[in-house]
Amino acid sequence: MRLITLKIQHFRNHQESYFEFGEGANILLGDNGQGKTNVLEAISYLCLTKSFYASNDLLAVAMGSDLFEVEGTFISDREKESHVRVAYQPPTGEKLVTVNKQRIEPLYSIIGKFPIVISSPEHTPITAGGPLERRRFVDFVISQASATYFQSLIEYRRVLKQRNKVLLDGRLYKRDIESEIAPWNDQLVLQGSALMAKRKGFIGEFQECIVDAYRRLVLEDESPSIVYQPSVPCAADSSLEEITEEFQKQLTREAPEEQRVGTTLIGPHRDEFLFTINNLELRKFASQGQHKTFLVALKIGEFYYLRERCKETPLMLLDDVFSELDEHRAKRLLDFVSSVSQTFITSTNPHYFDSRKREQNRDRMFTIQNGSVMVNQVGVI
Repeated sequence: MRLITLKIQHFRNHQESYFEFGEGANILLGDNGQGKTNVLEAISYLCLTKSFYASNDLLAVAMGSDLFEVEGTFISDREKESHVRVAYQPPTGEKLVTVNKQRIEPLYSIIGKFPIVISSPEHTPITAGGPLERRRFVDFVISQASATYFQSLIEYRRVLKQRNKVLLDGRLYKRDIESEIAPWNDQLVLQGSALMAKRKGFIGEFQECIVDAYRRLVLEDESPSIVYQPSVPCAADSSLEEITEEFQKQLTREAPEEQRVGTTLIGPHRDEFLFTINNLELRKFASQGQHKTFLVALKIGEFYYLRERCKETPLMLLDDVFSELDEHRAKRLLDFVSSVSQTFITSTNPHYFDSRKREQNRDRMFTIQNGSVMVNQVGVI
């Protein structure tokens, strides 16, 4: 898949910017705060209908404007053209998404149609932060590849919210909630077991992707690994039925404690994914450079996984990924990503790209200054 054109209006500090992208590496150069990352954010709106780092659409509206618009034209691997438009109006809070002028509803139904891999400083907590960040990463990858998983995830979150409300009310008002919570228990187990079974299978498949990606970046003898640690104990070969049965047992066992604290203690929202290098936990023993390399390897692994499952080559968005990589790893990364996918890279330093061979119509460089495209040269990388 390729993004051929992008038009941004009243978006962040871009009043009106237009891009014609190359098929290989598209480099966005400029000082901090000039609007480079905003271009990547606009692309994420086309693929996901939302920003990859801002939680509120209102933050993306240019100051003094009452509407932002992002438009782009994609060409699929099968040469099918799709024109996507996203518009948001703060006064009404309405967000309109169209594909070839056909309105998309619900908005989340677009997820996976235009697969995308994003790496940015906002993703640092995936390797260095708490379990929530790793669950979000895994959920995001699987959701782009599986609409069924995404639907189960949405339903599980709804059930979890309602079940937690019943538990909290029971604790606050000291009342018997056994009959009230029973149907929520059934739904929690049904949706949660499906999520855990899918996550277990995903890690088994994704492990190969991350090992291969890591070797492309690092020549040293470093062996990465991801271990799934579900909140409901289950063996590597456990079936969905076995996970469901164990989930129900754990829920029954934890019922008194859950009613005491007023929240759900068992389920995929409590899962962990352990990252290691040479069997040492990444969070405890890795250097800053190793964290950065592992994160980039995760993203390359994500690319492989999505390309295979979505039957479409994902776009790669790399926001300031070179800042903590040594020159050798940075060069290997740049050579790799620009050869396998259309890639969008932000950087403050043109040095990383000075030695690259020029490839007309594949590689392009843009200089962004104060929300404007000051230079648009083709084949200068």
